[in-house]
Amino acid sequence: MLINLEQIRKDEGLSIHHVYADGELSLQSDATRIVGRPSMRLVASRSGDELRLVGDVQTAVEFECDRCLAPLALPVDQSFDLLYVPPLHLAAADEKELGDDDLTIGFYHNNVINVDDLVREQIELALPMARVCAETCRGLCPDCGANLNKTVCTCAVEEIDPRWAALKPLESHN
Repeated sequence: MLINLEQIRKDEGLSIHHVYADGELSLQSDATRIVGRPSMRLVASRSGDELRLVGDVQTAVEFECDRCLAPLALPVDQSFDLLYVPPLHLAAADEKELGDDDLTIGFYHNNVINVDDLVREQIELALPMARVCAETCRGLCPDCGANLNKTVCTCAVEEIDPRWAALKPLESHN
């Protein structure tokens, strides 16, 4: 879905509520999948070349636990308040470190903003960095692949001092 700046009247703004069809919106990663029909509400207001979008995104996302590979579903209810401006033409001498306020600024091109990209971005931002089923998840056994949350593994664990690990291959020659 595209918003053209010409659609937004300076005095009234523009309100949008959109419910995506199944499969209409997908994420960049194949490991993360949107479940159901995401919905998005936003209010766009304009002041000169600056466009402010305030709203929220709601959906559910499925992915696998990073430790044990169990399937997980996570609800997403993400609010946003973003400012869009035309692209800036900065010279290398004008480079500066980004501040906190700069992280809520986006750029539009040709007086158009792609709302689908904004929705995808907000969903990705709502996802946790460590995608685990529980903080206490024990993961999979590195030898037999058993889920250590569900079963006790009988694999022998041999701890080797890392300083002596290089000598381990020589042990079989004696």
